[in-house]
Amino acid sequence: MSQTNYTYLGTADDLVQRYPWQIEMDLANFNNMLMRKALLGEKILINDGYLLNLPAARHALLNPESSPLKALIESNFVRILSRNNDLIAMPESMAKQGVSSFALLKSNNEWNDLASMLRKWQPKLHRTENFIAWPKKHISHGFDTIMMRLHEKSPEQLGLAHSSNDDLHRVFDNYIAQNQHDKEATRTRWENAVLKTLSNTSNDKQKIQELIGLSCEGYHYNFGICLSNFSALDKAKIIVETRYSQAFDEFMEINIAAEECLAEMPVLNIPKNLPFNKPELWKQIVDPFSDIADLQNTYKQSMSLYSAGQTSKEALEEASKSYSLALSKLFGQSSSAGSNTKRVLGLGFFGAGALVSLPVAALLWFSETELIPAMMKRFQVRDKKFFNENKGKIPMVNMQNKSMITSVALNKQKSLELSKTIPSF
Repeated sequence: MSQTNYTYLGTADDLVQRYPWQIEMDLANFNNMLMRKALLGEKILINDGYLLNLPAARHALLNPESSPLKALIESNFVRILSRNNDLIAMPESMAKQGVSSFALLKSNNEWNDLASMLRKWQPKLHRTENFIAWPKKHISHGFDTIMMRLHEKSPEQLGLAHSSNDDLHRVFDNYIAQNQHDKEATRTRWENAVLKTLSNTSNDKQKIQELIGLSCEGYHYNFGICLSNFSALDKAKIIVETRYSQAFDEFMEINIAAEECLAEMPVLNIPKNLPFNKPELWKQIVDPFSDIADLQNTYKQSMSLYSAGQTSKEALEEASKSYSLALSKLFGQSSSAGSNTKRVLGLGFFGAGALVSLPVAALLWFSETELIPAMMKRFQVRDKKFFNENKGKIPMVNMQNKSMITSVALNKQKSLELSKTIPSF
């Protein structure tokens, strides 16, 4: 029986929106991300706070014809991680606790319309058991645990381009001083430490951006690690979607693939301009009993078998073509391939030093933007001569000092080991 994949959606984090990465999670990119996950059959977990605080998500809920979000939630493909199973009362509760983003949400012009919609919609979420409780782990303590693993490491080791060793030490000193009596609101304390230490210093904007960005990446991996030791998801594989971070590279799963397969991996093409205003069709794509779900599953299985050297390139190409043509037919587009399709999934190869000390091959999704692809799987290439021998066959991607989204499964063993050090309640 295949294992269910759940993606913790760090890219929808409201702190990321305040300190944005190179990709803005606007409605277009949010929809493309939902499309990617739906087409690959990777279910989504989104925090209740992210869902309500992200402008694109609010717009998608209020205008369901503009996005597949509402349809995917109603299909239980997107599940909501909830503090109290109440999207209407939660913002008020969090605002009273001093969380400024929820106070701003309550004063937002959209809130009255959104609350009215939620009053009608939320009972249906209860009936379909969409809500998943937050993991019974002290999330703030976990954030502190994962960030303190970085203490005493150099900026180079953490992939930081603007902050000096002295900057890093002073931020950590300030952060540690705030945590002497408890481990509450630790990510906010890290933000405060960064701002207090680096504001009005040389290159302060770039330093603040990358150090708060580092904390966002750490928070996302921390949440994924807590989910990996959570009984409600004990049979699921947890994927964390966030920006690639050298600092947390150790937690990403490395897949095994024969090197000759990496040089010849067929790509996936999908129809151009899939419409987002047809919720019934997106529900069909993620319905495990639909015919197209069978084709999707055949494609995914063929990809896994091919990378393990257990099926032929021709079999994978046939599975890819069948899935792409079925998507065209479902959405009422021409069933022919060629100019009516676009390449979205393929391999990128990274030279030594770009991501880790050894060369890496990565399965990349190109649909959101050519500048910032999403890494779906990561393969270690042990033989550096492989790159020279296959130079004419493989695309080389230089990601040095560039942003990349990673949507890669967590290393189960390392995640479980670290989660055991995070207090439960």
